[in-house]
Amino acid sequence: MPRGVVRDLLGITRALYRAELALPPPRADRQRLDRLEQVGQMFRRALELSQHEPDTMGHRAAWSWAEKATAALGEYVGEELRLGPVLRASAAKLSGQR
Repeated sequence: MPRGVVRDLLGITRALYRAELALPPPRADRQRLDRLEQVGQMFRRALELSQHEPDTMGHRAAWSWAEKATAALGEYVGEELRLGPVLRASAAKLSGQR
């Protein structure tokens, strides 16, 4: 399993979460935050399980979790998500803000 890709997708999920949190009240949506938390947990579970040897139950489960999380992230992002807020929130995190 391409662990680097899963880590990248987890990073995107985290950036989206930070962007949602950075929205001025009352725009941050608890349901959206909860969904992003679930997606992040699925990616983390996939990374944990991917440490098993190929062709084992654990490794197959890792693929399954990664596929479910990727589909859920795709549904969250949809066609119209603007990335400006995501990038600003990530830049703020890098500079030690919020």
